[in-house]
Amino acid sequence: MFGFFNKPSRKKDLKAVKDFLIAHFQQIYSAKDRIPPDVFDVSMFFITEAIQLFDSIDILSRKNHLRGCLPIARTIMEISINLQYIYRKDVEQRAKLFKLDSMYEMRRKGDSIEDESKDNPVYQEYMKKLDEELKDYKKEKKTIYEKAAEVNMKSFYVSTYRRLSEYVHSGYRPARDFDEEGPYNDFLKRVVFTDTVMFMLMGLKSVCEEYDLDGGFMVIDDPGYKGIVFFSTNPKKEEERSKAYEESKKK
Repeated sequence: MFGFFNKPSRKKDLKAVKDFLIAHFQQIYSAKDRIPPDVFDVSMFFITEAIQLFDSIDILSRKNHLRGCLPIARTIMEISINLQYIYRKDVEQRAKLFKLDSMYEMRRKGDSIEDESKDNPVYQEYMKKLDEELKDYKKEKKTIYEKAAEVNMKSFYVSTYRRLSEYVHSGYRPARDFDEEGPYNDFLKRVVFTDTVMFMLMGLKSVCEEYDLDGGFMVIDDPGYKGIVFFSTNPKKEEERSKAYEESKKK
């Protein structure tokens, strides 16, 4: 499998990124029988989210709406950090805890509801299911900063995640013309259209290597990078394919 991402043809390239993610989604689904249920659920959730988020960036970019892409870029970065963190070690335990953390937050939000919807039988049944899942839960949730530090993305957290967070929260900031030429706008565009792709490739690599999936190969050419990036989501498989190709040429 081969993917190519090149900045000048950005609209077409975002479709290539989505296709690349869909191909990995299909690989993970095909390996369902040998992936623990919680790990499978979390992995599929993250990949599905990423596909939808890149689709959103694609739509917004066609409207020349960079501002709307910035919170989405932060979420994609967070997906990558969480994926890498879960697959770093204790994969099954961390995947289960991620699901329970989310359930805990849903239960907490349910407790804050004060209207008549609490009396709805469907709602009450759902809350009972959450309580059953959470009966042995002990909250040990790490911050995204702590996770980033563990997966060697601390520098990206400081340089990128924090800046993107400024466009998620409603703090006051001077008005910015995102069409204006300049180094900071160039940085934001690179983050949205290129760094997010790199982040997702790093997350996909964690999954592919853990379960020896075929993965894929992508070339990223962005003027903001020092050179062209050649990235395989499973280098071992890529090496095997290269050797097989070279052998076939000799015959």
